[in-house]
Amino acid sequence: MKAVKTFQYLIFTVLLILSPQLGHTHEEQPNEADVIRARFPDITIDHIQATPVTGVFELTVNDQVVYYAPESGITFFGEMWDQNKKNLTAVRTNALQAAKIADLPLDKAIRIGNGPNTVIEVVDPDCPFCRKTHAFFNKRNDLTRYIFLFPITQIHPEAEKKALYILCANDRNKAYEEALSGGLDRTMLAECKEDKAVTLLLAHQEIGRKLNVRGTPALWINGQFVPGADFRKIQEILDGHS
Repeated sequence: MKAVKTFQYLIFTVLLILSPQLGHTHEEQPNEADVIRARFPDITIDHIQATPVTGVFELTVNDQVVYYAPESGITFFGEMWDQNKKNLTAVRTNALQAAKIADLPLDKAIRIGNGPNTVIEVVDPDCPFCRKTHAFFNKRNDLTRYIFLFPITQIHPEAEKKALYILCANDRNKAYEEALSGGLDRTMLAECKEDKAVTLLLAHQEIGRKLNVRGTPALWINGQFVPGADFRKIQEILDGHS
């Protein structure tokens, strides 16, 4: 957010309804993109592309979509909808999130299940909302879950020990169930120092950082990002796939 705040901007709490007369989205023009980046030399702009609104460009910075009008110099936040009531901002945000998981090393994850719905989870074993989503997923047999451990020790000081306990276990699925069901909460765990487990946990944590995870659980369900235990959204995505 600090990067975004360095923009000289005017925040609009707006909903842009596009009329049929507006043009169609087209690919970014290199010259226009270069000019825009030059105006914000201290900010890493991940993507720039034109929007259906003439003179307004979509910029993505740290996973956030903002809009910029070079002629006026105004940057604004909000949702852009077309005349068919399609939320273009949400579509773009989902596409960006889906792209982030395209090359994940799923062989490093804890895998649970073998169903048609693919769920990628970034989880803190002591996070209460992670435990609620785990209980929810446990009731279904149509999931293939790939779990990366991301203990947030500033909030949950024992979470890293539990993560290592899981990765040290011969049966990681069983150990994961123990941890997420609360079975380890009042247990004095022997500290695992196996190089293989320590290295794997570091890999999981690096994956979480690359995914820009700020809180757990972070979920990608059939490619769609769900921040947190939003069971309505989770159910909606799973029902849409069935």
